[in-house]
Amino acid sequence: MNEINPIELGRQLKKPTGETGLVVAGNMNIANEQIYDFVLSQISISDNSTVLEIGCGNGKFISKFFDSNSTIHLTVVDYSDVMCNEAKALNKEFINNNKLLVQCEDAIEMSSSDEFFDMVVTINTVYFWEQKEKQLNEIKRVMKKGGLFVIGYRPKSVMKDFPSTQEVFNLYEPEDLESLMKQNGFEIIKEARQATNRTAVDGSQVQSIDICLIVKK
Repeated sequence: MNEINPIELGRQLKKPTGETGLVVAGNMNIANEQIYDFVLSQISISDNSTVLEIGCGNGKFISKFFDSNSTIHLTVVDYSDVMCNEAKALNKEFINNNKLLVQCEDAIEMSSSDEFFDMVVTINTVYFWEQKEKQLNEIKRVMKKGGLFVIGYRPKSVMKDFPSTQEVFNLYEPEDLESLMKQNGFEIIKEARQATNRTAVDGSQVQSIDICLIVKK
């Protein structure tokens, strides 16, 4: 990752493109596996639930959702063509068995029907919301009444000093994100945290905090 300058790395983390994006996605998987495992450990997915993941990246962790409950129907959304193609290639079995739908589109305007999903999950994407209220309104639109919105993220106190987060990242402390959810009509259900030692996207070893925020429509 040394050949990618920090600003370009930040842009690629937001929306991977080209060969560089494939490299960045591989490093994201290393950086993100702990938080995926943590977030999925905090939720119970009911049988035959309709689940949406916003920002699936290259789809490396799609199988973890089915490990949690093999009966679910999962839709994943990503606005990077490169990532969608990788996700489809890595998860052909789930697609062929009609368990998985990969949609390449911006999550701010999704093609999914109103009140379709029992649960929406997004992990390490909240930093990239440019129109927060519009994005949250769209998430509410596709969620069933009483559905859960699950957000995995790392707080501003952990992320603010990384060179790659200086341009395109909008960082949150827990109280900021909870306030944003309440202002947009969500009910706070649960917040859980874990301290970790992990490999960052740039390859460095860092002490970190993973947070799982669960809110209800």
